[in-house]
Amino acid sequence: MKKVFVAEKLDAEALELLESEKDLEIYRNKKSIGETLISEIGISDAIIVCTYTKITKEVIDKAKNLKLIVRAGVGLDNVDVKYAKEKGIEVRNTPKANFVSVAEHVFALSLSLLRNIPQADRYVRDDKGWDRKHFIGEELNGKVLGLVGIGLIGSHVAHIAQAFGMKVIAYDPFVSSSDMKKEGAEKKEDLLDIACESDIVSVHVPLFDSTHHLVGKDFLNSMKKTAIIVNTSRGPVINQDELIAVLEKNKIKGAALDVFDIEPPKDRRLLSLDDVILTPHLGAMTREADRRMCVHAAEEVIDFFKGQ
Repeated sequence: MKKVFVAEKLDAEALELLESEKDLEIYRNKKSIGETLISEIGISDAIIVCTYTKITKEVIDKAKNLKLIVRAGVGLDNVDVKYAKEKGIEVRNTPKANFVSVAEHVFALSLSLLRNIPQADRYVRDDKGWDRKHFIGEELNGKVLGLVGIGLIGSHVAHIAQAFGMKVIAYDPFVSSSDMKKEGAEKKEDLLDIACESDIVSVHVPLFDSTHHLVGKDFLNSMKKTAIIVNTSRGPVINQDELIAVLEKNKIKGAALDVFDIEPPKDRRLLSLDDVILTPHLGAMTREADRRMCVHAAEEVIDFFKGQ
């Protein structure tokens, strides 16, 4: 009997799937994560985590029987993947679960920023008048969308962008020009070409040491004055201080951020800016994506212990 510790709340369908397996014994965390993680992981063969459970070196050292860590989601920055692998522990995630939701959120943010929707909403609620010209916006049609990273999410963003009549360019050293062409994107070999040519920049890379502050001072200062930047990946991929600096100096039109260096964000300079839209890491927060992430995580556990 393999013991599986479910560290955070899972969808009911996912739990039923796990509990239907006769060879699995399921432990559900009913207390705060910190109270039970160390004790339960010590006897677990597998653990399922979401966003808030941190699987650090110290935690892994307590996991004497652990063979599998499954992240219900895509980003693995809450798991010490390198150390887990050194200890012979397999790490899996659910990359196909939320790409639609995140891609759609990119356009929700972009349209909100370009069409001044938050400001217009407050204007109507505050009964300030009916001066529509005050909120005149811009179309997506005909704009150049620059993607920093074109994996599963970035590719879906590219597909949606084409439906809006946008030209798509992308930077990703791991994707060939021919593969990008299949997604309807033109490959750029230099990251700064994305900054210089894009009307909208959308960031879609995982957080590694190599991508920390990938979008930094040079990139941000090379953007068009009329351009916006959207980040639904991980906060530290963009140098937040440098982004605030270009926004304060009106060097770019605006930013839409779903992720931050520290979540929730505390920097008053960022929170006070009018040309910024901020959301609390909502990219994957749809009922459909949540269900898929949980079910896919359960399936990964089942497949692992069946040798798949």
